[in-house]
Amino acid sequence: MKQNKVIRFLLFMLRDFLILIAIGNVLSIFIIPRDLWSVRTFLGNCMFSIAIGYPSMKGMLFITKVLERKLPWLKQPIKRLIYQVFALFGYSSLIIFVGLSVWLMLVQDVGYKSIMSMIAPSLKVVYFFMFLSLVLGNTVLFFKNWKESAIQQEELKRAHLALQYQSLKDQVRPHFLFNSLSSLATLINTDADKATHFVHKLADVYRYVLEQREVELVPLKEELKFLEDYIYLQKIRFGESLEVEYSLELDQNRMVIPLSLQLLVENAIKHNEVSGKHPLHIEILSTEQGHVIVRNNLRRKEVTEKSLGMGLENLRKQVAFFSNDSLLVQEEAESFIVRIPTTPA
Repeated sequence: MKQNKVIRFLLFMLRDFLILIAIGNVLSIFIIPRDLWSVRTFLGNCMFSIAIGYPSMKGMLFITKVLERKLPWLKQPIKRLIYQVFALFGYSSLIIFVGLSVWLMLVQDVGYKSIMSMIAPSLKVVYFFMFLSLVLGNTVLFFKNWKESAIQQEELKRAHLALQYQSLKDQVRPHFLFNSLSSLATLINTDADKATHFVHKLADVYRYVLEQREVELVPLKEELKFLEDYIYLQKIRFGESLEVEYSLELDQNRMVIPLSLQLLVENAIKHNEVSGKHPLHIEILSTEQGHVIVRNNLRRKEVTEKSLGMGLENLRKQVAFFSNDSLLVQEEAESFIVRIPTTPA
């Protein structure tokens, strides 16, 4: 198995060498005068193409992969172009400088100026080849990323619709309606003003869910307002058994995925015991890096409602699209923590 890998590696390297030799000599035809061509010139071009071209090619591929992770073409094209041009030309120039220095060490009787005059035509070939590679390579990368982005956009739409559907289903499912109407019936008999306020809050919850069906991101302050309305309805049902504490120091205009915080609170209520003996305590916090954290004490119900776990998975996909950060889900001995990033307005 290892022998096959070595053979494959050597074949790929031989292929790269032949490509570099072919490109270097073909381009040299247009640069080196015909009367200067000889077997020595050809062999020199071959050696120079491999010695300079191979580490340049591999280094450029590595730099491109790093930049693709840090600065995707479709998100920051101008900044990516500037970084890539400077990085690739800087790296290639460094390779050339190192190559010349090694040559000077090996051939001490040849001066730097003499070497430069000898390889000046080859340097033109190298920089022309780098420019050509930059244009062609980045064009291919751009269209490849454009195609992947189109696929990702379609997946995002499906995930977004699934999350909206799941959130809407959570609101209109029989248990939620039954509990809300039961709470309302109790309030009508005991506190008419509070019952009226309850109806307004219930209407606000449904209105927000319907309004955000086509929205990708919303200001944090709007999501928090919706969450407060939702928690108000739940506290009518659970009373002091449900405790929610806010400690947010983020800019309220930062953007967050709609219904995301409500989904996390809903999951906490759905999967944990909420009673006078075992109250559910939910904390909504922020970090200096722009995250919102939803943390609850962990006391799982003996029999939980059936869940396919699609809510968090859909939310994770949306976060991955809108942010370079990721959704963090962490379960500890006594608490369950979800960290979701926000984006600047």
